[in-house]
Amino acid sequence: MPLMRMPVIAIVGRPNVGKSSLLNALVGKRISIVQDMPGVTRDRVVTPYQIDGKWVEIVDTGGYGFVDEQGLTEHIKHQIEIAMSRADLVLFLVDCQSGLTSADEEIASMLRRKNIKTVLVANKADGPKADLAVTDFARLGFGTPIGVSAMNDRNLDQLLKEVRKSIDLSEAPTEIPEPQMLLAIVGKRNAGKSTLVNAIAEAYEDDPQRVIVSEVPGTTRDSVDVRFEKDGKTLIVIDTAGVRKKRHMVTNDIEFYSFHRAQRSIRRADVVMMLIDGSEHVSEPDKKLAQYIAEQYKPVILVINKWDLVLANARKQAEERGTTFSDDLLMQEFAEYLGQELRHLDYAPLMFITAKDGKNVQKALDLAQNLFKQANTRVGTGELNRAVKQIFAEQTPSTPRGERIRVYYATQAEVSPPTIVLFVNNPTLVNESYQRFMINRFRELLPYAEVPIKLQFRGRVRGEHEEEIAGGGEAERPVKPRPAPSSSPAAKRVSRGKRKPQPKPHPKKGARRGPARGTRPH
Repeated sequence: MPLMRMPVIAIVGRPNVGKSSLLNALVGKRISIVQDMPGVTRDRVVTPYQIDGKWVEIVDTGGYGFVDEQGLTEHIKHQIEIAMSRADLVLFLVDCQSGLTSADEEIASMLRRKNIKTVLVANKADGPKADLAVTDFARLGFGTPIGVSAMNDRNLDQLLKEVRKSIDLSEAPTEIPEPQMLLAIVGKRNAGKSTLVNAIAEAYEDDPQRVIVSEVPGTTRDSVDVRFEKDGKTLIVIDTAGVRKKRHMVTNDIEFYSFHRAQRSIRRADVVMMLIDGSEHVSEPDKKLAQYIAEQYKPVILVINKWDLVLANARKQAEERGTTFSDDLLMQEFAEYLGQELRHLDYAPLMFITAKDGKNVQKALDLAQNLFKQANTRVGTGELNRAVKQIFAEQTPSTPRGERIRVYYATQAEVSPPTIVLFVNNPTLVNESYQRFMINRFRELLPYAEVPIKLQFRGRVRGEHEEEIAGGGEAERPVKPRPAPSSSPAAKRVSRGKRKPQPKPHPKKGARRGPARGTRPH
């Protein structure tokens, strides 16, 4: 079904009044980062929410009036104003414990000027005694506020009752299409993730300032979901916080939570775009992310951003040296460099983009959809078994004891990632080196050229799959080496007390030997 417009409810208030806590309490999930300090939320954090079978969007915003030490004050304020201008209803949140402040009065004045429909909510009203303090906020001009406690889920039902009265849900969608693909955009700080998200939002949602973009490292903190439609299909792109070296995260709670949100976004995603700053060397955070993506078996595109800067610098150097310059050769050299630095992702395709100009952004999305299709392809048993036969005909695994592996059956058990299960006589006979060889050949023989493949070996169940499809004839029985004689005196006395068994005569010679010396005849 098409993506219908959902009514928008924005949560607005001064810093540290509990806006993120209220969003999380309403939807019953930890969507926004909650930290007991002002200025944690910066971007618009949006999530769908169902009221009486009708879907709305709830938007968490930054603290209005917060003075950001990194110079992002105006950026945060602009995001709040965008949220209010697009909202059908604003939940104006105040702090019952702190009382009425001049910042509250400033926000109230702005909401009245803009004539925005508003419900006043007093948070941190943890009990009946606190409810007595909420009446003071009536001076803001929006009536007596509803006293709630987001941390204790107190009076949220009353809040929802007021929301129903204040917003028209008659044309709100009763269903929203399930996203066909979740695309996580990850990378180290300042790689251009938010710029890429804005380029996508501008192309499909007419929202070129969907998230804050700044030269300040660590601007993005939350993982921000952006829902849009492409070719009639609903997609979600997830902007994530930039990854830093581990030692920086240990001493900073916000960056610790941001990093784990980025990891969770990778686990949630169907496809990952790993952004790499083409103007810098591959760093420790890049390698750390690459390893985590590989461990999660996620299809991934290595997106080299800021390629315009790389080309400009290369041309300048070529002119200074008086040599010729080739874009294609530079791409090839960079691809070889990444292959050496990020060996975990040697199967991943590359895309060279300039996010700030929107160059090749559409192609990157097309490639992501192609990887999604590859990862969800299911191959028939016949085609898979033929591929196994061909691989074993080319090379069989070697084992230290000379044993041979027999493959009785192969099947694809799962998709995303494609999981191939081989039933064999002895799973321990296949070492890691041969498994890598098989996976690489599967990529060439099956429609999984650019996605991770999970390979599993299982022992054959007795009575099933008697006929082998690949392997090598009879298994060679290992020859057990005769143990070397011990040189200890006790061992020598034992060996002298035993006689070496006499060989039996050949039947054709007909010779019969008498009893061995030292034995009595029967």
